[in-house]
Amino acid sequence: MGKGSAFSLVLPSGNGSTAPVRIAAHQPPAAQPQIGKVSILLVEDDAAVRDATRMLLKAEGYRVTAVDSLAEAMHEVRGKSIDLLVTDYHLADGETGTQDIAALRATLGVRLKAVLMTGDTSSAVRELPRDSYLRIASKPIKAEELLTLLRALLAA
Repeated sequence: MGKGSAFSLVLPSGNGSTAPVRIAAHQPPAAQPQIGKVSILLVEDDAAVRDATRMLLKAEGYRVTAVDSLAEAMHEVRGKSIDLLVTDYHLADGETGTQDIAALRATLGVRLKAVLMTGDTSSAVRELPRDSYLRIASKPIKAEELLTLLRALLAA
């Protein structure tokens, strides 16, 4: 303990202004999941963002499968256990992260925990149905904020 690396992750933002993800400063530490056993599926169509996010998550000890589309994600989850989905909201060819979440939950038959990363500040994002298994992270998001969000969601 006491060793580690610090990473900075800069994600491109969408149109409009973004609000940062707010993490309460005085939350008691949640029970930490055994990170090395946590499997994360990352769906991101921007190769640079996908690679940077994958490196960050792997450096934290997560097992990461990174893909660029729902079709690839569906192929990758066959026969695998996924603990958490991290997906961009706006993906290539009109695909959305909300579609990915719904399809993967239906395929896996579980209420998969998910983080939806977006720079979109439109009413479509603000009016997403409340879901205790979903967190929305506004871009740009700092690496430590993303990791804190993941740990909190996994512990929930």
